[in-house]
Amino acid sequence: MATSQTPWDICQPEPIAVDRIFYDADFNCRDVFTPQSVKELADSITSLGRLIYPVLVQPWDKEPGYDFRLIVGYRRYKAVTMFLRWPMIPAIVCPGLTQHQAVLLNVSENLERKDLNIWEEARALKRLYPRGVTTARAAKELKKTTYWVHIRLRLLKMPHAVQQKAAAGLLSQATLYVLAGLEKPEDQIQAAGKIAEARQRGKGKRLPGLDRRLKRRAGRVRGKIEINQMVERLLVAGIGGLAPRVGAWCAGNVADDDLLADIIQATHIDAAHVAGEAP
Repeated sequence: MATSQTPWDICQPEPIAVDRIFYDADFNCRDVFTPQSVKELADSITSLGRLIYPVLVQPWDKEPGYDFRLIVGYRRYKAVTMFLRWPMIPAIVCPGLTQHQAVLLNVSENLERKDLNIWEEARALKRLYPRGVTTARAAKELKKTTYWVHIRLRLLKMPHAVQQKAAAGLLSQATLYVLAGLEKPEDQIQAAGKIAEARQRGKGKRLPGLDRRLKRRAGRVRGKIEINQMVERLLVAGIGGLAPRVGAWCAGNVADDDLLADIIQATHIDAAHVAGEAP
């Protein structure tokens, strides 16, 4: 019995005139390219003598004068049109795409190439799921963990000042998780500012200015507020990885399965083996 085909199954590569392709800048999930990055790609294409990865387009009749809309390969298209001046570009035509499928292709390709910063990734989720989405569905479609999706969805709800620092690469994924646990936007802004400042100064892995209330001896169970404060101090000091995650887990901010997944990823231990040895 024949199986039904998806739009991806019927894609066919072919040379297409660049002036027939609509460059929809608002559609692309990545922000504007620097001329330098486009020039570097053009030089690479010239050195190789060809474009290794064709762009992806879909038939398009919603813009006068064009037959296709660019879906994937925006920087490649810019390199070909701005610097190489090619009249044709290798392209894969993918008919029958829904808007969601087209956006998913665009987002997935950029994520695979790691071309996006964390704020661009968050905005891409918003564009891909304008009516909202469960973390489980987004994680499955994008082949990411639910934790990855959760952080970016939370970033969309944070103050603009925090989003700007995330876009600048001053706030890590683990940092944003802790900031999401702060209820007041002003607290998120203040904490993000301290963390970003410490990162810009390149502080080492000491705990600077540790509050006396946190300098207590062992032997007493810490409360959620104290644990969150300690996690924040770790992040301010530039200490990432599992340490802050374990602290967040102790405070009840991270689920057991998510922490276990982080441990497995960090140590490369087989998940089934770990689960089999758990008490």
